Amino acid sequence: MVSQSEETPVNELDDFEAFLEPDFKAEQFANELLVATNGQDNPELDLTTPIKKLTFDIDECDKRIAKISSSNYESLIANFQQIAECKQILTTRLNPSLDRVNAPFQRIKKEVIEPYDEAVKLNNALKRIHLTLELLRNTSFFIFIIQQVEELTSSLNDKDLVRLAKLHIQIKQLYENASQEKGNEVNVLSIKIVRDYQSNAVTRRTSLIKQCSSVVSGDFNHLSTLEYKNQKLRAHLSALYILDKTEFFDVFDRSTIARQVQSGTAQLTRALQSPRNFTAIMSEVKEASSEYFGKLTDVLGNWSTGTDDENTTLLSVVLDKYGVESLLLLFWVQLNQKFKKNIVASMARGGPIAKNLRVYSKGISASVLEMFKSEKERELLLDSLAMIDYK
Repeated sequence: MVSQSEETPVNELDDFEAFLEPDFKAEQFANELLVATNGQDNPELDLTTPIKKLTFDIDECDKRIAKISSSNYESLIANFQQIAECKQILTTRLNPSLDRVNAPFQRIKKEVIEPYDEAVKLNNALKRIHLTLELLRNTSFFIFIIQQVEELTSSLNDKDLVRLAKLHIQIKQLYENASQEKGNEVNVLSIKIVRDYQSNAVTRRTSLIKQCSSVVSGDFNHLSTLEYKNQKLRAHLSALYILDKTEFFDVFDRSTIARQVQSGTAQLTRALQSPRNFTAIMSEVKEASSEYFGKLTDVLGNWSTGTDDENTTLLSVVLDKYGVESLLLLFWVQLNQKFKKNIVASMARGGPIAKNLRVYSKGISASVLEMFKSEKERELLLDSLAMIDYK
């Protein structure tokens, strides 16, 4: 029988010393490997070379383990049985025959035990190589996403805005998942370049949210910009919805519903001081709101959210959020709440204004009945006007 030591060099494990150290840490080794491969001042990060090196080490370990096993499997099987028999002899017959046992035992140690121990060490090294390789593969995916974000940010246009928003959310999710797995052996946050970029990713995402909010708020303020062809508004709306749904609905409410309600309430409140002109002012508010929310409904109904579900429109998510049938109805519901409070306050103060309102209340109510075809809108306003004659 040819012993394993005759087939392989003595320094069989020299190439894997780093992986056999008792205090081996995959993340530390991965960082050192990246630095050694790329250098300290290299502006470009090469992940292909270290991954190739680890793959080569894995293949080499597999070959050596297979070689050790194939070279010694017969003696491995036969001598394990002999070891058991020898142990029995040693425990039951401690006599001069022990000397005769030592010779075959040394042979077993040399041909079986030592190759087995070496194979175990190689297997441990292989596991650590796999660990490091997985770490670098996860890092390469992170770097790939980060590079795309940097490229799109440096030359940002409306066409790529939704894609950039999706990449930011993807990076955010990757960091959140990595944080939840922080106790695991393989964690991408142990790689310095990934860990250091986290604060930068948050800053970039926050800046993009502010940019989208500013554009959306500005364009919603003008009827001329509420056009289906306004791809700038469309891109910033979809990007904002993807980046931060809470901010999306806050900006939408402030820029559309709340702004129009504030304007309409101010007009109707002034009309209370001159009931004679109330009908004309109400007509202006009705026409302005119908035109604004009509155009807003058209554009939102034709624009998707930019998410994977292309059939979901921005209009549908807004209506679902508020639980209403239309944006115009939402406007009248919120306007009526404030208008009703103003009527109650005016009547409580009394004086000429309250007196005139009582004089013209029937005429005002009649004009509302004639002016509003929507039953829900009409009932809302008549409910508020009923406060004039309430005692």
